[in-house]
Amino acid sequence: MDKSIQTALANNNYEWVYFHPSEPMEKLKSIVGHFQPQLVLTVLGDHLSVQAVQYLKENGIKLACWMTEDPFYMDKTVHTSNRFDYIFTIDSGALKHYQSIHPNVYHLPLGTDPAIFKPDSVKDEYKSDLLLVGYPYPTRVSLVHFLLENIMCKITVIGRGWQYKLQRRWRTDSRVTIKNVWIEPQEVAHYYNGASIVLNPHRTHDFVHNQNKLGVVGESINNRTFDIGACEAFQLVEAKPDLYSFFTKEEMIGYHDYKDCLHKVVTYMNDEEGRKSISEKAREAVLAKHTFQHRVRQMIDIIQKGGS
Repeated sequence: MDKSIQTALANNNYEWVYFHPSEPMEKLKSIVGHFQPQLVLTVLGDHLSVQAVQYLKENGIKLACWMTEDPFYMDKTVHTSNRFDYIFTIDSGALKHYQSIHPNVYHLPLGTDPAIFKPDSVKDEYKSDLLLVGYPYPTRVSLVHFLLENIMCKITVIGRGWQYKLQRRWRTDSRVTIKNVWIEPQEVAHYYNGASIVLNPHRTHDFVHNQNKLGVVGESINNRTFDIGACEAFQLVEAKPDLYSFFTKEEMIGYHDYKDCLHKVVTYMNDEEGRKSISEKAREAVLAKHTFQHRVRQMIDIIQKGGS
């Protein structure tokens, strides 16, 4: 993600210098002295020290923070948000909460990097009927169990932990392929392109290991929605309240519960032409509006206008 943001900054003709929060203050002071930045952008912001924040403010530099994990760590981010002049959150549910405590908060989802996520020819090793990439959160595991019990399609799951979260009877089933590792984005794109249907269920706001005692409910689609779309792969995405503010129903198919997902899997698995038409439109929409280059430009435009 960092590299995609840096590339987007360069493509938008912004000059930038990278500073890691673990590096000494002397390096930050040297950067400020020589580069004289107008803006500091950090992701999450929790590793940027209070000392560094104070130094930047004393030198009249605006600070922006992109909260890219909302709403899953809201207990922490609500306490660090006041360090920054601008808060950008990926989730419209989190936006409502921040607006009660901060004057300059904006909804800015993550985008995709079309240099990584793009259509390509597919080797047999990447092909699947159904594909789910991501951590095996309980609701994702339950969805896979439900589909396996009700349909004869083959399914590939990718991500560390799947080997242990699936029920024992499915771990050795010939219909199930488990890649119990994290893989690089470039390889993820190959798997997206090789799948007939990519399943995209979201992480829940109340997962036991979240830090969200505030109970802020996520209302926005995840960044995988844009990555899969950029690959021109067909996906069934768990419908969030703002799904159709980003895509039309001709560009993206959402499902509302397990039964609805099953129904749409059956419907579209047998409709290759329909999948192709929808996925082509999804890619067009993503490239037109939802890349990191678009997001960076939106962020800078807001800041240059002085926020609210």
